[in-house]
Amino acid sequence: MMSHQLVALAIVAICGFATGSLVETPGVTQAPPPLPPQVNPARSRVRNNFRTPVSSSLPLNPARCDYKELMTNLHDRVGILVTLDEDQRHRLEVIDKKLDQLVDSSEARMESMKVQQLNFQQRLDSFEHIQRLSRNTLDELKDISRTVRAIPQDQYTAASGSSDARDFNSSSLSVSDRLDALATLLTSTALNVRAVQWDVAKLAQSINRQRRVSHRKGLGQGPGQGQGQQPPIFYGPSGPGGYQPSSFTRPPSSCQQSFLAIEGILKVQLTPESESFYVACDEDWTVILNRSSDELNFERGWLDYKDGFGNLAGDFFIGLNKLHALTSSAIHELRIVLEDFAGNVAYAGYSTFAIGSEKELYPLNLLGRFQSDLTPSAGDSLSYHAGAKFSTVDADNDNCIDCSCAQKHKGAGWYNNCGTSNVLGQYFQQNYGRAGETGIFWDTFQGKDYSLKRIRMMIRPVNEEEARR
Repeated sequence: MMSHQLVALAIVAICGFATGSLVETPGVTQAPPPLPPQVNPARSRVRNNFRTPVSSSLPLNPARCDYKELMTNLHDRVGILVTLDEDQRHRLEVIDKKLDQLVDSSEARMESMKVQQLNFQQRLDSFEHIQRLSRNTLDELKDISRTVRAIPQDQYTAASGSSDARDFNSSSLSVSDRLDALATLLTSTALNVRAVQWDVAKLAQSINRQRRVSHRKGLGQGPGQGQGQQPPIFYGPSGPGGYQPSSFTRPPSSCQQSFLAIEGILKVQLTPESESFYVACDEDWTVILNRSSDELNFERGWLDYKDGFGNLAGDFFIGLNKLHALTSSAIHELRIVLEDFAGNVAYAGYSTFAIGSEKELYPLNLLGRFQSDLTPSAGDSLSYHAGAKFSTVDADNDNCIDCSCAQKHKGAGWYNNCGTSNVLGQYFQQNYGRAGETGIFWDTFQGKDYSLKRIRMMIRPVNEEEARR
């Protein structure tokens, strides 16, 4: 409607302009007024001769033709604009229909994904239930095994022909059958868990694709629509029995879910807001320090120990930042495994373990009860360091007034007035028995002058029952 009105107004304006030109033309071509009597006739003739060609140079018919041609061209162009306008409207209608179809398809896919997520969560719950049953069965089998070992050999021989012996043999067979069934169940559970993890990965990729599509759709909407909108966050049913996919799809928070690890390496995320990082797992323990060769130098500065260094598949230190984040996220216990060059292995454990932040200089501000029940025990050579700040060769934070313990022991650690252990000291491949307090030593296991062959420090979250004890 607007385009037709514009055409009409343009035609009226052009006609008015053309009419005004034609009206004013005769005035230009009229003969000049008679000259006064005093004017020279010769000059009058000159003027008449001058004006005559002007009037003859303004014909009416060519001008009228030019206006008609201009109006025709204008009308054609307006018609083209109208056609383009209708074509654009048609295209917009097609785009709107496609967007509506895309929205409907996206909503259907989202609903399907929610159902799949619910199924995955139910399957995981069933796997966890199977794992609990498996642990209970293993505990029962361990009790039966201990009972069997406790029976003296002579009593078993004397009673071999009795009915009790026959009952015992039958129970042994049932135990063997149960072990076989349990092994089959655990193998099947592991395979199913791997399959679920693969399905979860594919589901996460589908969700990310849907988010990108929804985001592009939002950018294609008109002004004021879709601007400032965030990609949708998908949530499942909440409340009792519900779940949150955000906690379901994000990486685990500790090595207690080490069945997800690949070659002992697991990606963990402590909170939904924190960054994820990789750790080395030893069953359900998170390895924070591993030393077994002289390939990696541990006499380093503050920044290296802050961020960590080494290879998670070999020798490494996890880094003070990550260690603080781990021990701040939950209550952890500490386990240390030591080995000398003769192959003797010993253990040291502490019921709780945590360090402070960089602002506090990463102090060893929580070290619990020494676990003397671990055998063979390496003894307690870490309690002396409790409360000490972390020191490196370029950051002297120890309690030694006239020395730098990190430089003295050629390493780093939580030095008090130096220390009774030096797990981050220099590695000695030779002359390890005469390292002179510069090697990897544990005073209550081989003394300060002996540099150990291997050492591994590990932490894991403490469950509530153990923490109350």
